[in-house]
Amino acid sequence: MDAEIKAEFEKGGFILVQEDQILPKCLTYCINYKLSPSDLVANWEIYYLNRQINGLKIETSYMDGFLSHLQNDQKEKIMKEEPNLHVYSSDDIGMLNSDVQDDVKEGSFDTPNHLNDWSSLEFNETSKSATSEKPSSSKRLELNFCMTPFGQRMNKFLPQFTFNDHIAESFMNNQESQIMDNDDVIRRVQPREACSLHIHQSLPQPGCRFMFDRIEDQFNLLESRIEKHSKEFATSGLYGEPTDATLASQKNIFAVGMICCDGEGRLNEKSIMLQGSVEHSGGQRVRIDVQKLHQFSLFPGQVVGLEGHNPSGHCLMASRVVENMLLAPDSSLPSAKKQAIDHEQKSSPISASKVVSMVIAAVAGLCSVYGFFCSVVLVVPSIRDAHHDFVFPQPAFDVEISDITQHQISCLGNPCLFSSNEILVGCSTVDILKHLSSEEISRGSVDATADRIGRLAMHLLSQHNYYPLYPPSMGVPLDLSLAPEALDISSIPELLLLPSDLAPFVKVLSYQNGDEKGKGCMCVNPGRLAKGIGGGTFVELNYLKDPDNSYASIIRI
Repeated sequence: MDAEIKAEFEKGGFILVQEDQILPKCLTYCINYKLSPSDLVANWEIYYLNRQINGLKIETSYMDGFLSHLQNDQKEKIMKEEPNLHVYSSDDIGMLNSDVQDDVKEGSFDTPNHLNDWSSLEFNETSKSATSEKPSSSKRLELNFCMTPFGQRMNKFLPQFTFNDHIAESFMNNQESQIMDNDDVIRRVQPREACSLHIHQSLPQPGCRFMFDRIEDQFNLLESRIEKHSKEFATSGLYGEPTDATLASQKNIFAVGMICCDGEGRLNEKSIMLQGSVEHSGGQRVRIDVQKLHQFSLFPGQVVGLEGHNPSGHCLMASRVVENMLLAPDSSLPSAKKQAIDHEQKSSPISASKVVSMVIAAVAGLCSVYGFFCSVVLVVPSIRDAHHDFVFPQPAFDVEISDITQHQISCLGNPCLFSSNEILVGCSTVDILKHLSSEEISRGSVDATADRIGRLAMHLLSQHNYYPLYPPSMGVPLDLSLAPEALDISSIPELLLLPSDLAPFVKVLSYQNGDEKGKGCMCVNPGRLAKGIGGGTFVELNYLKDPDNSYASIIRI
């Protein structure tokens, strides 16, 4: 070893002045710091250059400084190593002897089947740590996993709200139910016949090209919306023929146009403008004065009818705001053929392993999942999916489904329209309710009951559009040239599913066409399965021909 060290020094051109004293010290350095002769000479060259030593002679007086250099270098290497290293103890022997490791143990990331599993695990960990002076770090990690906020959440699988609870109680009394433990499904219903499924609208097609939206396409689509609503107002015969709102006139006129803002920023009462159609006003805009209105609800992109007069030609003094005529229910679906349907609704993010077991135990006829985890009958994508096309309207997932499960699993576009047991269902996973909530301005009469959430959802039906807001909210990749008919609501559905970050709800949206009053549309926001550090919510819905005979429960996971 001494000869190798000497040879490496000579190879570098260095001369050992006191060879009998320097070589033993160099040998000790190699042993203590696990260095080879070449590594030792390389460290000496670094020390030699940093200290700017003259000449190539190595003297004994240099060895103390060289030793300090090696110690500092070793200290820096230790400090750069990964902290919190695993310290093995006697508790690790049992783990190493077994075939199951803590980090690859089956079900380590699953929700426990019973609360007793957590309590027994916590008891075992406590007893083990009491007999060990230094518990294993892997055991501490497992114990911390048991004490997560999700594991300690309260009100698990308990209904937070029940729509038509009297119907739910009478229905459950006629069914054979079984009370499960606190961490499982609350009740079990008898299996039923499989529900029918017919897809009416699911656009665009998978594999479509996007990011080619032009300003001309956007203008043409907005213009077609205004023209379509103008024709509906004129056809109704209640408001007369729409005229140009930009012309000065002392007489009351009726104009149809799109609400917009006079600049960037949020809409307010001083910045409201009406953009008319090309046919009536050449696409020009006019300012709207809403001081005389007792109640209104406006947002950018909304197409409305306005009654008022424009004495100067620069500002329309509005006296009445008329939202668009509502569509009639689909006449091709007779109510006599509509059957009851059990519907489980869940919205992303989805990670809890209990979700599938809940659906199996409840034996729901139809289960819809919105977001990123395809394992049920209907799967609708979301623009929050990291693995799917970032565009709205959004094509369905392009996945290969085996022939065995092809009749059970369907992937739909976002938004989509389908019927199950002759019940028309529309859904969109874009959080339009939250976006409208931040952009809408409203004024209500004193005697009117305030139902803001219901009013926001009603905008979609009155505008015949799943996303009537324009310009879209930041973060929404709206592409108006990509299957624009996908955003149209061609007929009022019985069920309207709108997952949102807002508080979950189940509401009936009442509508009226002229003198005829409709049965209403049941609007549902199931919430998110995971929200914050605790569990989210989902909705268990039993639709029985119409909203008055149906019930739904918002359940916390």
